[in-house]
Amino acid sequence: MKILFCNIGWMEFYRGLSATDKIVGGGSYVKDEGMGHEVCNFADHRGVVYGYVQPPKAKGQPGEGQINIDRIGGKDSDSVEGVLVFWTATRPEGGTVVVGWYKNATVHRFYQRFKRMPALHKRNGLHGYRIEAKTSDAVLLSVDQRTCTIPRKVKGGMGQSNIWFADAAESQPTVKNVRALVAGKKAKAAVKRSRKTDPDHNAKVEKAAIATVRDYYEKNFYIVESVEKDNVGWDLEAISGKVMLRIEVKGLSGSIANAQLSPNEYDAFAQNLNNYRLAIVTKALDSPRLLICRYSDEHSNWVVDGNEYLKIDIQTKLSAAVIVRI
Repeated sequence: MKILFCNIGWMEFYRGLSATDKIVGGGSYVKDEGMGHEVCNFADHRGVVYGYVQPPKAKGQPGEGQINIDRIGGKDSDSVEGVLVFWTATRPEGGTVVVGWYKNATVHRFYQRFKRMPALHKRNGLHGYRIEAKTSDAVLLSVDQRTCTIPRKVKGGMGQSNIWFADAAESQPTVKNVRALVAGKKAKAAVKRSRKTDPDHNAKVEKAAIATVRDYYEKNFYIVESVEKDNVGWDLEAISGKVMLRIEVKGLSGSIANAQLSPNEYDAFAQNLNNYRLAIVTKALDSPRLLICRYSDEHSNWVVDGNEYLKIDIQTKLSAAVIVRI
């Protein structure tokens, strides 16, 4: 399989710049201009997504630089099809991670200008792209799912360039990990489930909800421990690199996401904004649906991770009621 890694700036949705989704990182251009040409990389336009990455420009090379597609089977061609493209970015907490991918992508050697510019791309000042794929073949991970790390500046890892072919022998463990990610499997290096359990926790719904949340974060390469007995205001702690999340789990047997927080839980909810997660599991015993609520600095409010259309309604009494509405 032909594989290409492209490093870009960090965003949540990559569907255009907005007051609630700005780009950070991604090099000096983003820092100076407050935007990058990758800001619409996951914006659907008539069933197609158009991706941008800034390739290195050789000294004396004319034009806007080019992707050396010779290394992925595109010798003597202007484009190559059937490429698995991984998009990576640096988390605000540090560390380069996979944020999403295109399967069966077409990678162009040269910058392509739109013949008919999509309205969203035009509003964001974008005139072209370098990689394209069907929207159905594009996967964008939610913020909490972005845990598959990519080694940088080490033998077999990604260097300073935004383009990485990962074709060295030393790069193959990373390639194996990202392929497992696409297949929906745990990487070999993922940590096994913690055996620590709470023997007093015998409510079936709550147990099922805890299991659902634990499985979700472990599949995304977090080390998960239960702190249910410690009365700290949350049930689980999930660690991935420098990221440590405090997760309060609320299990519900029905389909309506309406959860009550105790005073102790609400205190944790209010004080641990950026690393606190409220995980609500509806229909926990038969067909669990997981909603992860987190605080967004850009929204200055609580949001549902990975879903910009769900809204959170917080009603504060002596404790708090959290309702997720569509």
